[in-house]
Amino acid sequence: MSLNVLIVDDDKVITLLHKVMVAKSKICLNPLLFSEGKEVLNYLVREYKEDEHYLVLLDINMPVLNGWEFLDAIQTEEFGKELFVVIVTSSVDSSDKVKAKNYPQVIGFLEKPLRMDSCNYIKTIPELVQFFS
Repeated sequence: MSLNVLIVDDDKVITLLHKVMVAKSKICLNPLLFSEGKEVLNYLVREYKEDEHYLVLLDINMPVLNGWEFLDAIQTEEFGKELFVVIVTSSVDSSDKVKAKNYPQVIGFLEKPLRMDSCNYIKTIPELVQFFS
Protein backbone atom coordinates (compact mmCIF):
# COMPACT_ATOMS: atom_id res chain seq x y z
CA MET A 1 0.00 0.00 0.00
CA SER A 2 1.46 3.36 -0.97
CA LEU A 3 1.01 6.85 0.36
CA ASN A 4 1.19 9.89 -1.93
CA VAL A 5 2.67 12.81 0.00
CA LEU A 6 1.84 16.37 -1.04
CA ILE A 7 3.87 19.14 0.60
CA VAL A 8 2.18 22.56 0.51
CA ASP A 9 4.09 25.66 1.60
CA ASP A 10 4.81 29.00 -0.06
CA ASP A 11 8.38 29.14 1.33
CA LYS A 12 10.64 27.34 -1.19
CA VAL A 13 13.37 26.72 1.37
CA ILE A 14 10.89 25.10 3.76
CA THR A 15 9.37 23.07 0.93
CA LEU A 16 12.77 21.68 -0.07
CA LEU A 17 13.69 20.99 3.56
CA HIS A 18 10.41 19.15 4.09
CA LYS A 19 10.98 17.16 0.90
CA VAL A 20 14.40 16.04 2.18
CA MET A 21 13.03 15.14 5.62
CA VAL A 22 10.06 13.21 4.21
CA ALA A 23 12.39 11.22 1.93
CA LYS A 24 15.09 10.69 4.57
CA SER A 25 12.52 9.42 7.09
CA LYS A 26 11.09 7.10 4.42
CA ILE A 27 7.59 8.53 4.68
CA CYS A 28 7.73 8.95 0.90
CA LEU A 29 10.75 8.98 -1.42
CA ASN A 30 9.20 11.35 -3.99
CA PRO A 31 6.74 13.78 -2.41
CA LEU A 32 5.06 16.32 -4.66
CA LEU A 33 5.61 20.01 -3.93
CA PHE A 34 3.04 22.81 -4.12
CA SER A 35 3.43 26.50 -3.27
CA GLU A 36 -0.18 27.23 -2.32
CA GLY A 37 -3.54 25.62 -1.62
CA LYS A 38 -5.10 26.25 -5.03
CA GLU A 39 -2.37 24.24 -6.77
CA VAL A 40 -2.80 21.20 -4.55
CA LEU A 41 -6.61 21.45 -4.72
CA ASN A 42 -6.46 21.49 -8.53
CA TYR A 43 -4.07 18.54 -8.47
CA LEU A 44 -6.38 16.51 -6.22
CA VAL A 45 -9.47 17.34 -8.29
CA ARG A 46 -7.62 16.14 -11.42
CA GLU A 47 -5.61 13.21 -10.07
CA TYR A 48 -7.43 11.83 -7.00
CA LYS A 49 -8.08 8.09 -7.20
CA GLU A 50 -10.18 6.25 -4.63
CA ASP A 51 -7.78 3.31 -4.57
CA GLU A 52 -4.82 5.51 -3.56
CA HIS A 53 -3.99 7.32 -0.32
CA TYR A 54 -2.88 10.92 0.11
CA LEU A 55 -1.12 12.74 2.93
CA VAL A 56 -1.12 16.53 2.64
CA LEU A 57 1.49 18.34 4.74
CA LEU A 58 -0.23 21.71 4.83
CA ASP A 59 0.96 25.16 5.83
CA ILE A 60 -1.73 27.57 7.03
CA ASN A 61 -0.48 30.98 5.93
CA MET A 62 -0.14 31.06 2.14
CA PRO A 63 -1.21 33.33 -0.71
CA VAL A 64 -4.12 32.69 -3.13
CA LEU A 65 -5.73 29.85 -1.13
CA ASN A 66 -4.47 29.49 2.43
CA GLY A 67 -4.56 26.31 4.49
CA TRP A 68 -7.96 27.04 6.05
CA GLU A 69 -9.49 27.86 2.67
CA PHE A 70 -8.01 24.63 1.27
CA LEU A 71 -9.57 22.66 4.13
CA ASP A 72 -12.92 24.39 3.54
CA ALA A 73 -12.72 23.58 -0.19
CA ILE A 74 -12.05 19.87 0.27
CA GLN A 75 -15.19 19.54 2.40
CA THR A 76 -17.29 20.00 -0.75
CA GLU A 77 -15.24 17.62 -2.93
CA GLU A 78 -15.73 13.89 -3.34
CA PHE A 79 -12.58 12.89 -1.46
CA GLY A 80 -13.04 9.85 0.70
CA LYS A 81 -11.25 8.52 3.72
CA GLU A 82 -8.06 8.18 1.69
CA LEU A 83 -7.12 11.85 2.19
CA PHE A 84 -5.24 12.80 5.37
CA VAL A 85 -3.94 16.23 6.37
CA VAL A 86 -1.20 17.11 8.82
CA ILE A 87 -0.92 20.84 9.39
CA VAL A 88 2.72 21.95 9.48
CA THR A 89 2.87 25.60 10.50
CA SER A 90 4.87 28.27 12.28
CA SER A 91 1.68 29.41 14.01
CA VAL A 92 1.82 29.25 17.79
CA ASP A 93 -1.79 30.37 18.16
CA SER A 94 -3.64 27.76 20.23
CA SER A 95 -6.90 28.70 18.48
CA ASP A 96 -5.43 27.25 15.26
CA LYS A 97 -5.09 23.84 16.93
CA VAL A 98 -8.69 24.06 18.12
CA LYS A 99 -9.90 25.13 14.67
CA ALA A 100 -8.01 22.24 13.02
CA LYS A 101 -10.08 19.76 15.03
CA ASN A 102 -13.17 20.88 13.08
CA TYR A 103 -11.85 19.22 9.92
CA PRO A 104 -12.18 15.41 9.79
CA GLN A 105 -9.21 15.07 7.43
CA VAL A 106 -6.79 16.73 9.88
CA ILE A 107 -4.95 14.02 11.79
CA GLY A 108 -2.03 16.05 13.12
CA PHE A 109 -0.71 19.51 13.89
CA LEU A 110 3.06 20.11 13.85
CA GLU A 111 5.39 23.06 14.15
CA LYS A 112 7.60 23.76 11.16
CA PRO A 113 10.13 23.04 10.01
CA LEU A 114 9.74 19.27 9.98
CA ARG A 115 12.52 17.48 11.82
CA MET A 116 13.31 13.79 12.00
CA ASP A 117 11.38 13.44 15.27
CA SER A 118 8.27 15.03 13.75
CA CYS A 119 8.56 12.76 10.70
CA ASN A 120 8.86 9.75 13.00
CA TYR A 121 5.77 10.99 14.85
CA ILE A 122 3.83 11.15 11.55
CA LYS A 123 4.61 7.46 11.05
CA THR A 124 2.93 6.65 14.39
CA ILE A 125 -0.36 8.45 13.72
CA PRO A 126 -2.99 5.68 13.87
CA GLU A 127 -4.47 6.52 10.46
CA LEU A 128 -1.01 6.23 8.86
CA VAL A 129 0.66 3.34 10.70
CA GLN A 130 -0.49 0.85 8.06
CA PHE A 131 1.77 2.52 5.48
CA PHE A 132 4.94 2.02 7.51
CA SER A 133 4.66 -1.50 8.92
